[in-house]
Amino acid sequence: MISRGKNKMDDALEALVVTEKKLNRELVAEILSPYVRLDKDACTIRPLEAWLGLGIELKILVCLLARKAMVTLGFGLEVEGATVSETARDISLEQDTVKPVLRRMYAEGILDRTQGRRYFVPNDAIERIKGMVSKR
Repeated sequence: MISRGKNKMDDALEALVVTEKKLNRELVAEILSPYVRLDKDACTIRPLEAWLGLGIELKILVCLLARKAMVTLGFGLEVEGATVSETARDISLEQDTVKPVLRRMYAEGILDRTQGRRYFVPNDAIERIKGMVSKR
């Protein structure tokens, strides 16, 4: 029997494998860390000073990505998705301001939406969001 060890090509190919359930924790932390902290006791997002420099679109994305992180970390948040009103509350803006931005980002494939009209960040959009945050 010939023993086959993993070679560099196998490792490179393994790095390409993704699953819908896989969450790149390091990438999410890298995106969130300049803007928010996650309060486990209150199950809330605590904005940092850099948060103030974000536009509405990026605030929404950071907020929804933070919710994804809180669910992953077992904070007790039942679902990662948020309704228009929850998102507006979490980023301290009016629903009329938030709703069209959520709809546009859903139409562009940056966000997804449940049948219960809860918007969330799909795992395959995290790299794209990283690029959006990096451009600012």
